[in-house]
Amino acid sequence: MIWHDVDRQRHFLILEEPLIAQGETTIVSLTGARRLVDKTALIPFEVTEDQARRWAKDQLGQTLDELKQGIAERLAELRQRLEERNRTPVNDKTTLTPNAAPALLELLRGLPGVIANSLARDASRLDSAKTTMADLQRRLKDAGIDLDDRFTAFPARLAEMREDVHKQSAINKPPSRTPPADKT
Repeated sequence: MIWHDVDRQRHFLILEEPLIAQGETTIVSLTGARRLVDKTALIPFEVTEDQARRWAKDQLGQTLDELKQGIAERLAELRQRLEERNRTPVNDKTTLTPNAAPALLELLRGLPGVIANSLARDASRLDSAKTTMADLQRRLKDAGIDLDDRFTAFPARLAEMREDVHKQSAINKPPSRTPPADKT
């Protein structure tokens, strides 16, 4: 710990509490503690003001690193506990977890895009819709809502319906009649 005289002219680095002979010289710690010690007993512990500042700065850096590490560990622990809580059913009579409502909300937000991509005639958009549905199914399952494969097959079924409607309209389409040219 860094100590200094009352006038802050001399600085002392005393790491442990050695038995320093008592005397009439007052030294003060950075925390404000005071001790009366023998002036000549302090000589081996004396450092320059610059050395005292560097030591204090290094100690502060180490302390902040330890504090940061402790906070990071505590946050990781809290995050893990929160994740476990969010994966645990809300009661013994259901598989639903606290994440069920956000998962359903995500389904409702994603469904219009899935429908639009499924009905488009672009294969990459259909693939995107299938991927989105698979992600939504996983999220819903993690939240305790287990859906079967019909859920992820929804985009393909919509694409098939679009094709069936397109084929049917081509079959039922009346031949085009162009009126005869006007001879006047």
